Amino acid sequence: MSNRATNVDPFEIIQTVDEPLFVLNESYEIVFGNRAFDTTFGVGRADIEGKSIYSIGGGMLDLPVMKEKLELVFREKKALESFELDHIFPKAGRRTFTINASLMRRYGSATSEQMVIRFIDITEKLAAERAIRQKTQEILELSTPISKIWDEILILPLIGTLDTIRADKMIAQLLDAIRRESARYIIMDGTAVQSMDETGARNIIKATVAIKLLGAYVIMTGIKPEVAMTMVQLGIELRDIQTRATLQEGVQFALESRGYLIMHKGSIREEQQISNSRDSDRQPKSTLRLISPYREP
Repeated sequence: MSNRATNVDPFEIIQTVDEPLFVLNESYEIVFGNRAFDTTFGVGRADIEGKSIYSIGGGMLDLPVMKEKLELVFREKKALESFELDHIFPKAGRRTFTINASLMRRYGSATSEQMVIRFIDITEKLAAERAIRQKTQEILELSTPISKIWDEILILPLIGTLDTIRADKMIAQLLDAIRRESARYIIMDGTAVQSMDETGARNIIKATVAIKLLGAYVIMTGIKPEVAMTMVQLGIELRDIQTRATLQEGVQFALESRGYLIMHKGSIREEQQISNSRDSDRQPKSTLRLISPYREP
């Protein structure tokens, strides 16, 4: 079998790389740049080859972080762990790159060390991640709707899975609402909660503790039997927390605790008739009432 020596020009291979890439010598002069570098940064090979990396493109790479990282590669003779560079480039605009730099084997007549530097554009990836985080934030805010139903009374419907991230967000929003509204009673309604694991149950307890530290009272409503059984099996006790079977009963308890009397309109008319039959000189005791909308007279 005959041996054949195959000469492969590494610079031709570099041309096929999709990411911007160039080769740098120890004088920080660009030996070679690929087409992707030219296209991305709007510079031609004649504009960069033989030039200092810090002078090309109007000094677009004349940055302290670039100098620090590239000098480290030449000094320690080892590959550089990737680092991010966020910068506004004259032709490319604001872009974020992950940059990798490593020494390459000397080629041809090269008498000094050479470094290959590769730019990986992560601008769109970061934008997508930011969009996802923003959407997640919006969903979290929508899934923790806190409403004021009366003076000093807030209601928080528990919706979906109460994981730690969502629970922390819920607690932060709830505490802010308590301070803002000077709330004394917080109705946490679990009507929409179909099941609950240990994490969810303990996050509820964490929320109630935080509420109590601000001097407010917690009223739990709408807990389903299966959820109650889970909490019992986990040994979670709702100490010092008022519980009511339905949201309506919880609202009534909170209002009565605030000193309001809920009466049916028919009862008010009967009371008025009795009052009218009494001595007109006698003034009836004034009572602040709320009219219950749940029944017709």
